[in-house]
Amino acid sequence: MNLLTRFGLARSRFTIAAMISLLVAGLGLYPNFPKREDPVIVIRTAVVSALFPGMAPERMENLVAVPIERKIRELPEVKDIRTLAGEGSLTVYVDLKDEIGNVNAVWQRLRDKMGDVKIELPNGVVGPFVNSDFGDVAIATIAITGEGFSPRELKDVAEDFRKKLYQLSGISKVELLGVQDERVWLELDTRKLAAVGVQVNSLIKDLQGQNVVLPSGNINADGTRLLLETSGDFPNVRAIETMLTRVGTTDSLVRLADLVTVRRDYVSPKVKPIYFNGRPAVVLSVVMQPDQDVTQLGRKLRAASSDYERRLPIGYAIDFATYQADQVSASVNSALSSVAQTFIVVAVLVVLFLGLRAGTVAAMIVPFAVMFSLIGMRALGIALEQVSIAAIIIALGLLVDNGVVIVEDIVSRIGRGVPPQEAGLASGEQYALPLLISSITTIAAFLPLLLLSGSSGEYAFSLAAVVALTLGGSWIAALYILPALTVWLIGRRGASGSEDAAPSRIQRFYASALGPALRFSPFVLAACIVLVLLAVTQFARLPKQMFPLSERSQFLVYMNMPDGTDISQTEVRAREIERWLGDKAANPEIASEILYVGDGGPRFYLTLTPVAPDPASAFFLVNTKDYEGAVRASDRAWKSLYANHPEAQFKIKRLAMGAVESGIVDVEISGPDEDRLLALGKRVRSLLQAAPDVRDNDDDWGNKIIKVVIEIDQDRARQLGLTSEEVTRLLNTYFSGTAVSIVLRAGAYTSQSLEGLTSATFAKNGGLISLAQVARLKPGFDLARIRRKNQERTITVTARSTSLTAGQLLDSIQPGLQELDLAGTYHVAIGGEIQKSAETNQKLAAGLPVALAVMVLAIILQFNSFRRTFLTFMSIPLILIGIPFGLLTAGQPLSFFGTLGIISLSGIIINNAIVLIDQIDIEREMLPLREAVVAASQKRLRPILLTSATTVLGLAPMAIAGGALWQPMAVLMMSGLAVASLLTLFFVPAGYFLLFWFDKDLPPAS
Repeated sequence: MNLLTRFGLARSRFTIAAMISLLVAGLGLYPNFPKREDPVIVIRTAVVSALFPGMAPERMENLVAVPIERKIRELPEVKDIRTLAGEGSLTVYVDLKDEIGNVNAVWQRLRDKMGDVKIELPNGVVGPFVNSDFGDVAIATIAITGEGFSPRELKDVAEDFRKKLYQLSGISKVELLGVQDERVWLELDTRKLAAVGVQVNSLIKDLQGQNVVLPSGNINADGTRLLLETSGDFPNVRAIETMLTRVGTTDSLVRLADLVTVRRDYVSPKVKPIYFNGRPAVVLSVVMQPDQDVTQLGRKLRAASSDYERRLPIGYAIDFATYQADQVSASVNSALSSVAQTFIVVAVLVVLFLGLRAGTVAAMIVPFAVMFSLIGMRALGIALEQVSIAAIIIALGLLVDNGVVIVEDIVSRIGRGVPPQEAGLASGEQYALPLLISSITTIAAFLPLLLLSGSSGEYAFSLAAVVALTLGGSWIAALYILPALTVWLIGRRGASGSEDAAPSRIQRFYASALGPALRFSPFVLAACIVLVLLAVTQFARLPKQMFPLSERSQFLVYMNMPDGTDISQTEVRAREIERWLGDKAANPEIASEILYVGDGGPRFYLTLTPVAPDPASAFFLVNTKDYEGAVRASDRAWKSLYANHPEAQFKIKRLAMGAVESGIVDVEISGPDEDRLLALGKRVRSLLQAAPDVRDNDDDWGNKIIKVVIEIDQDRARQLGLTSEEVTRLLNTYFSGTAVSIVLRAGAYTSQSLEGLTSATFAKNGGLISLAQVARLKPGFDLARIRRKNQERTITVTARSTSLTAGQLLDSIQPGLQELDLAGTYHVAIGGEIQKSAETNQKLAAGLPVALAVMVLAIILQFNSFRRTFLTFMSIPLILIGIPFGLLTAGQPLSFFGTLGIISLSGIIINNAIVLIDQIDIEREMLPLREAVVAASQKRLRPILLTSATTVLGLAPMAIAGGALWQPMAVLMMSGLAVASLLTLFFVPAGYFLLFWFDKDLPPAS
């Protein structure tokens, strides 16, 4: 088993070249290494959308949503179907199962299904369309503003800048948002039309017949092909005004300007307008190609923006509303700083334990293992982000043990007079298999993460993969590089003799304490079991958390006006709030803010799903100068908005690190009747409101809106020569407009008031017919939207508490939920963080049998003994003893990564147990059982204490400054390992002594 060690010593020049090559390769990879803030997560969601202008939500549901959902459900990969039916629009979110890897193939099949379903939809439905780029993340959103420039000029500049950006390598897509297109408006006066006998349908037909651009073919003239082009399209507004249209059935013609008001203006109402720092803006959403370094591409974007801005006229400004490169740089630099601090702590501890020369050689395992890990990360496509860097930090404390064991053993042998070369070979022979098995068992502890599917698995994959790479690299370095370095740097100078010294004071104290522990070994084991059971009871006191909130210097404001509010009114209210946010005296922490009216903007953060477009909503992204400023400003905003703007509802949030926001409780109520669903939702909201410190208590159906039903008297309409279709189409033309490249609609008097509706007139057969002659108006209420989940109507009530976790908030309303009247086909489900946490823990538990199987097989291979394997696994529960007390003392929750920390601790404790049991077996070849246990435990005391100390103290920087994501895991691992390592020093010897008492006089091979 000393092949690597023998090769390293025999081929010294090659070994030196390999060391240099490894360091150069790792360092050479770093400058161009892909860097991200978080691991890449596949968004397994596509959006299917369809339009049926003017159609009520209930009809959209029955006529469009139901057949589309039925077709989507034919795909076996689909997990959930979430539907939003609004006025004239349908949005269906298609979520795939977590284990689906090739999402693009599924999206293509989804497109095929949507093509098939078109024949089942009514005439007039536009779509359905499939957006499979819903998960694209904008690495930058660039706002272009222009003081004194028109929206058209802003659009022209944005389109030209987009062309420049596409010339940069690494950019995948650039989208424009906030563009306000121009229109030519023809505003009708229905009374004037009737007076001259012109019918609206005839006018529309004349406009469509002239304003065309169609090919006219070509002609062969004596061998020369001539292209034919027919004129007719309107080159300017004047041409529209002078167009002639026929009067009734006569041959008389009249100019269009005599019948309608022709003007050139922008879309009305505005389409999803955007404001940056109070100025109208067009935003460019920049998406990066995969496997790119966002920091390098960010610098290119900055340079291109500055260069382009310098060439623009005075008044234009180009600003970054979001800029991921800064966030990534801050995150990566902070994590790398923790790596450096951890390395210093580990190196100092090793030197203190082993002495300067031996400690320095043992610490050299760190750079070699890290370089090996960097090369493996690049090969596997793992970027430098906070999770992969945290994995290196965790591994630093683990990998040092391999170096300490090898270096200490070689120095000890040299001190006993063994020639350096033979000492290195003997050490490699003895420890190659035990260290390999201990590394395999530690890596196996992370197997559930490698097997975990879905976004949580993708988020944690780099943690397990990098730990495996680093530990693998440390094993190779420990057996190949360190023996050679130890022989060359220490063996030639001779040993210091410290290794032959008498046991230290702490070793003597440990031996004196171990004697009684062996004598009363059953009581030692029983005491440890009692401590484990006591600790398990304390886990119920721990607050649970899936993922924490991000510590970005940003916060979000969601504003919702009452449903039915026109976007123009939403814009007015939102701009009032924007002016307050931008007031430096009121909010000195705020650096910039961007407002999206009627839209949720682009996806600028991986786990933040943009809200669906809604004229009654607005979304603010607020950038602050630092994280603390974001916390202060968001709290101030919550108090101010609720105190001064009762006309709207607000949600003030910070970005969440995980797929679901921490602390959110979703109560999903499903059933057929909308009124009963609304009543049940109202009851759940009242239950949540009674809980302490509740915010964002809302449901996703909203309030009902006012509608006017036009009941047509069919008999009277036929007498006057009108049909329901004609009335419907003409009313749509008057109030919404009919697009014929230009937009034809009624004037402001008719189209913008209820009086205009009651006085709407129709020209028919030279006469004037008012709407009141053929219909009556019936006011009523209708649903603003209908939500469905998995082909059932579902209302979701959402809330969070500032003082309770999601689990505690749910517990507080559980009695009320059990009293809900759910007779019939109604049922309640709990979503949000609680559901996601339960699903993830279930998947982690499913991977544990595989991990345990690998561990068991590896340990049986090492020891060829069931009793030794049993004892090794009996030491695992010791890690639980210190965890709840450490977390409660530090005030930290049990998070998702904390759960992963428990799993990783099991590998560390197994590692300690393996090496200790192996040393006892070695000592038993020469000594009786009791003396062998004591002697082996004394020899392994220093390596175990050193490994535990390097891991515990190495995690200290992460526990102090690791942020909300890593502090819970660091505290958990430090407290769990500190207690478990000390108890292992008594539990394993006592357990070994008890298990092998009856064959104490036999050698270990027996």
